[in-house]
Amino acid sequence: MTALEAAVLCLVAVIGHLMALFWLCVEEYEVDLSRDQIYDLQIKDPQVRRELKNSLHTPMHAILLLAALMIGLFEERSMGAFLYTFVFTALWAEVWHYASHRAFHLQSLHWIHAEHHKSRLSSPFTALSFSFTEKLVFDIGMIGGMAIVGLFLPLNWFGVAAWFAAYLIVNSFGHANYEIRGETFMKLKGTVLTSTVYHALHHSRYTGNYGLGTRVLDRILGTEWPDVEAVYDRVVSDKQPLAALRDRVEPTGDS
Repeated sequence: MTALEAAVLCLVAVIGHLMALFWLCVEEYEVDLSRDQIYDLQIKDPQVRRELKNSLHTPMHAILLLAALMIGLFEERSMGAFLYTFVFTALWAEVWHYASHRAFHLQSLHWIHAEHHKSRLSSPFTALSFSFTEKLVFDIGMIGGMAIVGLFLPLNWFGVAAWFAAYLIVNSFGHANYEIRGETFMKLKGTVLTSTVYHALHHSRYTGNYGLGTRVLDRILGTEWPDVEAVYDRVVSDKQPLAALRDRVEPTGDS
């Protein structure tokens, strides 16, 4: 193992916790990024303690990346391979996350995912709060899926690791109770990409909006909440957070 590979492993192991602490500080000190609150509700201390406890096994992905390195997976080291590996990992993540997430909401498998959904009002540490089984299934599916791709295409280990780092960064504020994107986001990028509001509705309503970084599969398979854009406009444009987890917003003609 090279010094660079060791450094990347250490970074990937801790970056989720570092980002959660960062976004909690943003909220605590009312930095401008946290101005658009989604739910006008407070996260209770027991939830934070539970999420912190669950986050202890979050670095599991770093252990699996180490194992991949040790057995010789993803050996290509060119810059081109890094770029296409990152892209392929991101594309596989959309498919694997949606498929596994949707499956975890089946009655027979929901025990795997139930721990994550104890947080109906999500926080940055909710992004790290999963059962051991769910984290293991997701990470093995991600790395195992890319290992299969690697049978046909030379992949770069750093490209896979970089996706995990980016995922942990984005997923951290993706579980916050405030939206950091601006009013223009929903007009163009937001028609394809998810937002914090998007995933907050999944937690508060328990179903729907299963997508990770994009809305594509939710739209194709009919699992998107119809008032996503109306809620976003209310929170970001009108500066009116929702008062209760059960609240709905009537979609307008423009939403």
